[in-house]
Amino acid sequence: MEVQEQFGSDVRIIGVPGLSDLESMERFVASNGTDTITHIPDLTGDIWEQFGVRQHRAYVIVNDDGSSRTIGYGSLPADVEALIAS
Repeated sequence: MEVQEQFGSDVRIIGVPGLSDLESMERFVASNGTDTITHIPDLTGDIWEQFGVRQHRAYVIVNDDGSSRTIGYGSLPADVEALIAS
């Protein structure tokens, strides 16, 4: 995955597929080239709800101190770079 390659050990990317059944999630992960990162299926939507995720293509940045920010349709590389720089 491009972001993981760009930032290496400074960043850990974890996918949390949801809003579907496990088979569909696995098929999506395999088809979009993210099968090299860890995924935690969210069959109940609890993880999404905890972080305020309301749609696909959202991501959550969690800092070392546990603070988090939920963003949809943003630039993941740019946001990760800004977080590392701060």
